[in-house]
Amino acid sequence: MKIYTISPSELSYVCDHCAYIGKNFNLYPKMISAGVTQTLDSMEKEYFLGDVKKIDKNIKEGETIDPFNISFFSKILKDNKNRLFRIKGKGDAIIKFEDGTSGIIDYKTSKFKEKNGKDFSKDLEKKINEYEPQLHGYSLLYSNLETDEKFLAEHSRAKKPDSIKKSVEETLKKIKKITINKTSLLGLVFIYPEQLKNTDNISIDFSFKFTEVKYDLKNFMKVLTKYLDILHDNKPPEPNGTCETCNYFVSAGRMANEK
Repeated sequence: MKIYTISPSELSYVCDHCAYIGKNFNLYPKMISAGVTQTLDSMEKEYFLGDVKKIDKNIKEGETIDPFNISFFSKILKDNKNRLFRIKGKGDAIIKFEDGTSGIIDYKTSKFKEKNGKDFSKDLEKKINEYEPQLHGYSLLYSNLETDEKFLAEHSRAKKPDSIKKSVEETLKKIKKITINKTSLLGLVFIYPEQLKNTDNISIDFSFKFTEVKYDLKNFMKVLTKYLDILHDNKPPEPNGTCETCNYFVSAGRMANEK
């Protein structure tokens, strides 16, 4: 039976058809990465490192650390139907609490409060529900990180034997720093530009809001099992009429057939 590798981020906006086609036929739309967005993300992560009180003064004592901004693999795990899978991804931040537990934090550049007379509370609630599986995915990943040296060597980007060995050693050191034993907090930090600081240069004040997300691993495993039901089916689900990617491929196929 195929062992699927799942990214936590793909659990937030699930299109059944696209998920099936992507995972089973390796067909994904070409994504364009905006450098300015990546730069902004890096600045956000850097700002919140250190004392967790930067995120919210009501969070218990702890330190926010960077999970190295690189993707890690989980060990082989099982869903509720004993089907095998791995998780692969990179989270935004991990909190190491003084009581020995950990927290998973994700930063989202998004509107989160009333602005110019418009209320974003319902939209915020929707986003929290969408991101909830993603946070649980990172929790499962960092509590089950793959440490098998042979596996790490096979997935190293290094080419020469000495470089591969060194790469594996470095990866194991990093894993030791970011491994979590018990999750006691999941949270989202919504960040948005508030106002132009001055007119002499483009200096902007950002405001942010921390929102705790309920940790419910049992329910998450149900969500994950349902997702794997889709991937393991014998035929793909029908294209979703509200999915832009589905509509793109359907249109492209129609145009190809007309030629």
